Amino acid sequence: KQWYQRRVRGSQALIFADDTKLIREILNMMDKLALEEDLQRVSEWSVANNMVLHQSMFQVLSYRLGRSALLQEMPFYAEVSAYSTSNGELIFPVLDVRDLGVQLSSSRKGPFSTHIALIVRRASLLAGWVFSVFRDRSPSVMLTLYKALIRPILEYCCLVWSPSSTGEIQAIENVQRCFTRRVSGMEGADYWERLRRLNLMSLQRRRQRYALIHARKTYHNLVPDSTGMRKDFEDSGRLRIQLKNVPKYITKADTKRANQLFDSFGVQAYSLWNKLPVEVNSCSTLESFKSALGGFLSSFHDRPPVRGYPVIGNDLVKANRISM
Repeated sequence: KQWYQRRVRGSQALIFADDTKLIREILNMMDKLALEEDLQRVSEWSVANNMVLHQSMFQVLSYRLGRSALLQEMPFYAEVSAYSTSNGELIFPVLDVRDLGVQLSSSRKGPFSTHIALIVRRASLLAGWVFSVFRDRSPSVMLTLYKALIRPILEYCCLVWSPSSTGEIQAIENVQRCFTRRVSGMEGADYWERLRRLNLMSLQRRRQRYALIHARKTYHNLVPDSTGMRKDFEDSGRLRIQLKNVPKYITKADTKRANQLFDSFGVQAYSLWNKLPVEVNSCSTLESFKSALGGFLSSFHDRPPVRGYPVIGNDLVKANRISM
């Protein structure tokens, strides 16, 4: 990776296993040509080191503020958006790219809207298969199948794509709501009561728990810091976390973009962390932290937005909304 960074000029190189990504902010044609040159340099290096890249599999994903359909019909649009490889092939931007199991999208609905729709569909189909194959509806059997087969689909890499819109939160939560409704003994109970009886957290609350656990791991250098963390101590001894570089919030941005910023891991997780009481965030071990965190989270209402149910504020989420 360090060699790649020295080879490219101005672009950011990311490498994992056999996947390579080049990232650059494009403000004008010079930036576009510079990224194209970096792509050429990486391709030349791969040939020189007998690691030829499959240029036919290159993909371009472009995030931009202006999404006018009229702009895309202009004659110069292809020239500006397409990139040329070392063998002369043109790469045009695509709407979706699958990267390490997560679907990235350039849709205005959000960068992970396609991924969320896909995992909801996959989990719903698998839940239907479970009920068609297994006759036993007892909680022990159904929860075992749900936790082993269905819930992992809905939580894989959730720190990356955690939704910000109410509709997406409801769509994910609806999978668990429909599944628990068909468990034996849950007849007539609403979703929140079923969660209590089955000793389950809502999927939204579990994502918040994952974010806090990952924040602690980052704080104690158990995982790489991808957000730029600054550590502080209060007079009470409580550990605090702040971002060194808070993402710039554009006041003219629409509500969706503002929510995506507020609900990103780098903002939400650290804000939640700083609200933990000292007896929780100062735990000496990860296991003791998880235990204390479970008790703390149980003191807040676990009632995420669910279709067909009255909207009741989730105290933990409401307490986490911050101003920038």
